[in-house]
Amino acid sequence: MSQFGMQMPGGGQSNKSTPDVYTALIFLGVVAMAVAVGMLWINGAKLAPDGMPLNVQEEGKIRITD
Repeated sequence: MSQFGMQMPGGGQSNKSTPDVYTALIFLGVVAMAVAVGMLWINGAKLAPDGMPLNVQEEGKIRITD
């Protein structure tokens, strides 16, 4: 019957990959990490000299900008 394009009921169910709970949890984890990195970058820019969070302040000359 397959030569005529007919299918038997229940014959060969297709297994499509669909997002599951673990995929959603991984996605939420990635979003949470991105938010945390963004918050650290913004707050680090307030403490760092010249507004660049990767720079280190000199010892004894620590200042905090608003």
